[in-house]
Amino acid sequence: MATKDRETLLETDEQTLTVPRSCLPHFPDEATIIAALRGSATQGLCTEKAAFLSWVDFTLEHADEIWETEVTDDGTLFHYISFFGAGNNVPVFSVEVFGTEEALWVHNYGLVVREDDLVALRLGRLVYSRALEWQRETLVRNLNEKALTNYDQGQLEEARELIDVAIRYSGQSAAYLFNNRGLICWKMGKIEEAKQDFLASIKLDRNNGDPYFNIGLIYFDESNYAQALHYLRRAVEIDPHDSQFLTELGHLYLEMDREEEAMALFRQAFQSDPDDAQVDFHLGHYFLYKKRDPKHAVKYYEKGLKKDPEDQFALADLAVAHWIRGNRRKASTIYKILQRRGHLMPYTMSRLVYLNAEMGNYENALKFYRKALSQSELFEPEWLHYNAAVVYAKTGMSKQALDILVLAVKEGGQAVVEKAMSDTALQGLTNTAHFRKLLKMAARRRNR
Repeated sequence: MATKDRETLLETDEQTLTVPRSCLPHFPDEATIIAALRGSATQGLCTEKAAFLSWVDFTLEHADEIWETEVTDDGTLFHYISFFGAGNNVPVFSVEVFGTEEALWVHNYGLVVREDDLVALRLGRLVYSRALEWQRETLVRNLNEKALTNYDQGQLEEARELIDVAIRYSGQSAAYLFNNRGLICWKMGKIEEAKQDFLASIKLDRNNGDPYFNIGLIYFDESNYAQALHYLRRAVEIDPHDSQFLTELGHLYLEMDREEEAMALFRQAFQSDPDDAQVDFHLGHYFLYKKRDPKHAVKYYEKGLKKDPEDQFALADLAVAHWIRGNRRKASTIYKILQRRGHLMPYTMSRLVYLNAEMGNYENALKFYRKALSQSELFEPEWLHYNAAVVYAKTGMSKQALDILVLAVKEGGQAVVEKAMSDTALQGLTNTAHFRKLLKMAARRRNR
């Protein structure tokens, strides 16, 4: 807003605001503009000041620098600057803005072609610099990439330190960083911290399905199906074509005995990504452990492994399914394949404890049990301990069996007790006073 002598009186209900005199130089003439913009497309360019009005909005939205030039009792004068070339020098286009606590006004605008005029505009306080912002963002992204590399390599403490620094440099405003720190905390076993980070990510960006998905999986792991359903549904609403979102929501529906809805989601996931093996693996898991139908489980695991032959989880469960069906040779072949793997996941080790116990390889079963215990996270610890207790019982080590069974009951409660009561391998233990204490422990756990 420009008036006589560049003094603008802004009338409000309470007072009259006096805007400082413009700091911009006089608008240059046509010859000066053409000379300053040589190398740019100047043919047909109207050099009247009014013709540059269309440049104002662009500069306000995409300024290369913002300088706080003058502060008065009434407000603050800012200069938004856009550079024409790669260097931070003239010519530049500048928009002069006067701001109060209530609003901002465009005070003046112009083309700056003299170096000393640009220097004068940049004598105040630098509020924003696109170049510095780019450097900061590059640093943040590099820290994030290094953190994720450490995460993939299992170096979780280093990953956490790097992501903390990235969040600090980002000004606590990058949703993806909180999501990634949540993943790191989750893998470290810091579940509540992971939840808080996922919620922080959601608060910063409610249109990204990843943190909804991740916190939904945590609640799924905790058997809090109501919360899991809330977050996994929201992830699918945000991205209804993400096969992973669809598959895990379908998996949840299977656990809730809502098979029809689950199958609809699996079909949708298959349409979104026919090469995603997880649909087949989830169906295999469902038929093996929920339906007690190893025949159909084998069908789905084998179908999925054609798409992803390296999946440890599916290979381990396929071996279990073959063993239950009586296909001992196939189960043993898969077991040998898994044994040759350099790095076994907690899930795989848990299944190998069971397989070795069933095969009568008790020493190997306990070897994998101890190896599983050395991991930072245990998969289904109640059944990991339970299978180890069965091995100790079968080898005549009743005291060790009972001690391990205590751990299993602490983790799994009544479900573990009920299985133990019907397990012939544990019949010698179920009539002891120690086992009766386990029954009471399970009852207290259930009541709590």
